[in-house]
Amino acid sequence: MVLSWYVIIPILFVMAVAMYTDLRRRLIYDWLTIPGIVYFLVLHAYLHPEKWLTYAMGVIVLGGISLLMAVISNGQMGGGDIKLLALVGAAVGWQAGLVVIMLTYLLAGVSVLPMWAIAKMTGRMKLGQEIPLAPFVAGGTSLMLVMVMYY
Repeated sequence: MVLSWYVIIPILFVMAVAMYTDLRRRLIYDWLTIPGIVYFLVLHAYLHPEKWLTYAMGVIVLGGISLLMAVISNGQMGGGDIKLLALVGAAVGWQAGLVVIMLTYLLAGVSVLPMWAIAKMTGRMKLGQEIPLAPFVAGGTSLMLVMVMYY
């Protein structure tokens, strides 16, 4: 899979904004994700019309997996996270999107488990406290982009 700069630069911009707003306000805004999904689907329809279904399926597969995770977690994952991962699917397709999801949760697990262990030992943080997911989605997406560009 070869991604053009028309995909790489916008997705990195979206990830930076989503990460900022999620860390600062615990929100990922629709004005960021919805136009982003439309942009990537239109871009791929123009650049890769023969592979467009792969990117449309990315929205459905990643959005669906995220929605399922939100339901299973009783709302610990928000609507902004669901739409952000759907945007990733629109940008990179469903197959690379699955890699992003795996990397996202791997990064989150490696980061959050030690924090929770320290919090439990010190009693400083509630174990049920929500952790913003956008930084991990950004990290997983960035790692996948690096893998695609260099391997």
